[in-house]
Amino acid sequence: SKSPMKAAILWFTLCAAASAFVQCGPSAVTPRRVLATKAKSDKDPITAEEVRATVKAWTEGIIDIGKVFLAKKDYKATAEKMILNSYAFDSVPKGSKLLFKPTLANERNFRHDLDEFLSYFVGDGVYSEDGGFAIKPWTKIRFDIYGIYIPDGGKTATVSGCYWFTPHADPDTEVKVEYSFGMLRAKSTGKLKFYLHHSSLPFSG
Repeated sequence: SKSPMKAAILWFTLCAAASAFVQCGPSAVTPRRVLATKAKSDKDPITAEEVRATVKAWTEGIIDIGKVFLAKKDYKATAEKMILNSYAFDSVPKGSKLLFKPTLANERNFRHDLDEFLSYFVGDGVYSEDGGFAIKPWTKIRFDIYGIYIPDGGKTATVSGCYWFTPHADPDTEVKVEYSFGMLRAKSTGKLKFYLHHSSLPFSG
């Protein structure tokens, strides 16, 4: 008969040699399955849950730019990455433009290329009116959603609502802004990106 030590060694040796698809253990009878999230393609219908997550990701991206700015690191690179991840530069059809109406723009009310986006968000000098919205900076952004419209087929989505920005310099105040986003699936990754972004301050009378 085998000693307890030899039996244990034999047991673990057999486990190590077993197929990677079989669990070792007293009740090991179920094959292992690797669970993976299927990547979306630009053909998959857009869902309301994705729309909400995309708005949330945008607010987090604005806060991240501010954090990097306060840390005196490369906030412009952070802003460029956030812009390219959020806006559909890689999926706009030929002859069309991204439609961006920034909150705090007067002379150049609409923007469509990367340099104009960067100018607005980090104030890199393309337009003198741009002070750098994302380097205010903001420490908190909360938002609500008034409504989501997804046409039949789900190739695009539009969402409207409000967000409230808390400035780093005055954490007891909030700035209310109204927004609308138009979204589509990026051709390269299948993730949602904005082809339309309109933001404005509420009418003050």
